[in-house]
Amino acid sequence: MNSFTSLSGQLLVSLPSMRGDYFSHTVTLLIEHNEDGAFGLVVNRPLDADLGDLLAAENEFDFADDLQGKVPLQETGPVEQNRLFFLHSTENHYDNSVAINSHTSLSTSFDLLRAIAKQQGPADVIAGLGYAGWAGGQLENEIKADVWLVTPYIHEAVFNTPHEARPQIAADTIGVDLNLIGPTPGHG
Repeated sequence: MNSFTSLSGQLLVSLPSMRGDYFSHTVTLLIEHNEDGAFGLVVNRPLDADLGDLLAAENEFDFADDLQGKVPLQETGPVEQNRLFFLHSTENHYDNSVAINSHTSLSTSFDLLRAIAKQQGPADVIAGLGYAGWAGGQLENEIKADVWLVTPYIHEAVFNTPHEARPQIAADTIGVDLNLIGPTPGHG
């Protein structure tokens, strides 16, 4: 009998035992989680640029100037940091968008960008470079080793909240104060 439980659509909050690691002090939205592994995007690693800056540098999008200052750019993972992903609220649907939960979708759609340039885009959107990935069983083992806190999705931990506050906002959903957790894993 298989006892696998998918965590797709939930948040991973790094615990203090992860000091010095790439994921230290991060919140990751799990986009997909199955027996073969997991795929997620870190939602609280801002870059010192926005999507308009990135696209203007590429010089191949005629609407790049219309995006200046409208879409924050984040480092959403250590893998394939040349790949661009969009997380957005779900009040509009765009080609190549996939619902993660009832509040948020993942997209790679240029229709989304055109809508934002025309000020017709979703209320909440972030652009991210890269992703986080886990092989089958890897994430489950990390959770058992007290590396991650799994929390339900909360919109404020993904959008429109200061990045440094997002881990605690997510942890609050299950009543955990991250400041009270020591840096060493285990249950002494």
